Amino acid sequence: MTSQEPKAKAPPDADAILKQFRSPLVRCCRITLLSVLNLVKIVRGVSWEASGHQQITGIKGPVIFASNHQSHVDTHVIMHTLPKHLRKTTAVAAAFDHFADRDGTSNKKQLIQFLVAALWHAFGIERIESPLRSIRTMLDLMLQGWSVVIYPEGTRSRSGEIASFKGGLAIIAKKSGRPIIPICIQGGRNVLPEATYIPRSGVIQISYGKPLHFREDESSAEFISRVEAAVREMADKT
Repeated sequence: MTSQEPKAKAPPDADAILKQFRSPLVRCCRITLLSVLNLVKIVRGVSWEASGHQQITGIKGPVIFASNHQSHVDTHVIMHTLPKHLRKTTAVAAAFDHFADRDGTSNKKQLIQFLVAALWHAFGIERIESPLRSIRTMLDLMLQGWSVVIYPEGTRSRSGEIASFKGGLAIIAKKSGRPIIPICIQGGRNVLPEATYIPRSGVIQISYGKPLHFREDESSAEFISRVEAAVREMADKT
């Protein structure tokens, strides 16, 4: 890197994330944007059906939601189907390299970053270089009472098949001591395929599983396998 090149930005820490979420502009825009998306949902004939709500109705945050990932619409469906007491303090971990303006030169990415923060309390995490900073950020958010949505496959599935879950999820669960709620979403690829912006008519199925805790006698790999198996089991039933 030469001295003339802009220095690459790092993902934000918990304090910066919460400052953005609490911004009056972000909060006002959120109301308007969600109203627009609700209108689009009605006009385009999109709907979703949720099951397993009894698993989360009485649970208190913070918790970790671990979901498979097929489409950008998944995040909206998760946030829309969460009970209100969890939704208002739930943040979504999004790929920093995909959404964020890493070098500070892209107005388009700055706008996208603002929109996803306003709509879904989304924030950037590192998935290319060392994830330790982002893991600390998520733990800090949880210490401040926020639940976190994580897509442990690391990216959207292009085939619809559930990929192997990555190990960072186990670190967060172990260090936070908080339960993981497995989530399975099916149908998002048909409603909003990759590289499209206008949804198609269709029904999305979302299932919530039983809370899973990290056991003292199991390894990180065993715990990840248990969470992944819970998501796959729900997928088989859909």
